[in-house]
Amino acid sequence: MAEEKKIERHVVMDLESGDVYGVALNEDGSVYGVQKFEADIPAMLGMPPKAKPPMMPPGAPGAEKKDELPYGKTIFAMDLSGSKDKNLFTIVWPDKEELEKGELPHVAVKPMPEDLLKAGLAAWPDSLKSAVQKDLENEEALKEAMKEIIDLVGLENVKNDLKQNIAMARFIRAKGEILEQKSGKNTGPSLHLVFTGNPGTGKTTVAREYAKVLHALGFIKKPKVHEVSRTDLVAGYVGQTAIKTRKEIENAKGGVLFVDEAYALTISDAGNDFGKEAIAELVAAMENMRDDLVVIVAGYPDPMKRFIEANEGLKSRFQTYLNFEDYNIDELAKIMDYMLDDRGYTMDVDARKLAVQMLDEEMKTSKKHFGNGRTVRNLVDKAEKNLAFRLDKAGMLKKGALPEDEMKRALTTFTLEDVQGISLAGVETKNDNKGGIINFHGSEEEEKTNNPPPTPTVKANRKFGL
Repeated sequence: MAEEKKIERHVVMDLESGDVYGVALNEDGSVYGVQKFEADIPAMLGMPPKAKPPMMPPGAPGAEKKDELPYGKTIFAMDLSGSKDKNLFTIVWPDKEELEKGELPHVAVKPMPEDLLKAGLAAWPDSLKSAVQKDLENEEALKEAMKEIIDLVGLENVKNDLKQNIAMARFIRAKGEILEQKSGKNTGPSLHLVFTGNPGTGKTTVAREYAKVLHALGFIKKPKVHEVSRTDLVAGYVGQTAIKTRKEIENAKGGVLFVDEAYALTISDAGNDFGKEAIAELVAAMENMRDDLVVIVAGYPDPMKRFIEANEGLKSRFQTYLNFEDYNIDELAKIMDYMLDDRGYTMDVDARKLAVQMLDEEMKTSKKHFGNGRTVRNLVDKAEKNLAFRLDKAGMLKKGALPEDEMKRALTTFTLEDVQGISLAGVETKNDNKGGIINFHGSEEEEKTNNPPPTPTVKANRKFGL
């Protein structure tokens, strides 16, 4: 008589969706079967069953039974079987076609650790952490945020200024803690910043990392940046700008408010100076919300100087200015390499040589209106479109057109042909409201830069923070 196989049966619950499955494993751990249960978790745990939705008449929307198996997904489930050994299950589901052909889900089981905190699967509530624990965690977060800043291409003067500013903030905080103990006073550091520089020089990226640094140091509650421009703050009717600006300030509360092209707030709009109303609200918030808000204003160097000079309240509250210089050609080449790697591409040697040459020529031609990192992104975007068109025209995008390894290389490699013919002339420094390009080549456009238009454009695409 053949020996009967020993089957281990478990009831498990998907930690994300709450769906319940029956999992049967052979004695050697291989999968015997997996079945989804239409289970009521409260009823299974001895509680009153949850109310069921009313039956839908046949043909009504939603009446058909939904196919709810997680085809092609990996789920993590907790053992509900009641055995003394609590297990965590990993269930990898095949695609629908594979499952219908008889392929079973793949299952792995691991005992749940006794101490979830030590295993790193759970966290202590902040209210129960010691000061030492919080300090250690904050130091790790600080190191990570500072590493992101230090690893940015170029910007050496910005990095050095930021390090000094952060050191000063830590110094004043430590001093303030002592003074608070002795006299009950803690003035705290001024953390507001002015970023000046041309487009594409990394201002937004640094703002995001600076927010993480301030959060790690305990100066702000959220490591988040809320980005706005004039159109987000200024309304077209009397009395509405203050309401609009306060709303954006409230959205940034606890973190960083980043005002891009801030100089646009000093420009009159058809005789109405609503921008000054927005500035007044910002100045008040910077004074009254010292513990809840950090403000960073950014824009072109010359207009930003005039912006700060236009209001005494701004001059007194912004004490740190960081100038973002244009990238040199070697730094632009590094940015291109990072961008390609981030998107999963490589570039042939000849193609890269030509791309760098094109960036150099565009930088020399457009001079102070050069788009920096945005020009690099523009080049990569255009090369990507050329690659797609070349492969499609050659019929190489059809399924099975090439062996898998050749197809992978074809899809991820820019050739000389993909770079040739790209035009970088007139690369945008800003996008218009319809996503079009505004060029800044020529004396007339130069005047627009020095005296920006009353209705600034929508924020440029911020991928890579450029």
